[in-house]
Amino acid sequence: MTIMDKPHLTEQQLADRWGMSIRTLQDWRRRGIGIAYLKLRGAIRYQCETVERYEAAHLKEVEAINE
Repeated sequence: MTIMDKPHLTEQQLADRWGMSIRTLQDWRRRGIGIAYLKLRGAIRYQCETVERYEAAHLKEVEAINE
């Protein structure tokens, strides 16, 4: 399976998923931070598998407070 056989999100889809603006994603790319992406003929794509790994790596557990 090649990288292009895997599902991808567009810039808009990822911005919607994370509740942020496309501008924020663009700024992250410009600054070299955030998530890995593909640039194909000028179109930005985010591999779903990479998005899920990024989310898991940034998941913060909240410790339950016992009363």
